[in-house]
Amino acid sequence: MAVVADIALIPVGTSSTSISQMLADSVKVLERFDLTYDVTSGTNVEGDLDTILQAVKAMEEVPFQEGADRVVIMLKLDDRRDKAISLDYEEQSLEEKL
Repeated sequence: MAVVADIALIPVGTSSTSISQMLADSVKVLERFDLTYDVTSGTNVEGDLDTILQAVKAMEEVPFQEGADRVVIMLKLDDRRDKAISLDYEEQSLEEKL
């Protein structure tokens, strides 16, 4: 079953106040993994837990390679075992209740 994750990656100690390029480069890493994702204020990802964790590790390396001194990651995982979930499922479930 798929896990849904919310990933927020924050590079710290960069040479500029702009971090959008580092974030974009980090998100591009997801193309190497078999994951469905959507970029919002964070990055929402759907897939196998082990693959998501490998992707987060790869995403973390990008800001370091681009000069960040520190990377803060906030990771929220939704691993539901009683029924299948997806990025679409969570959005549709909420919209039905609004």
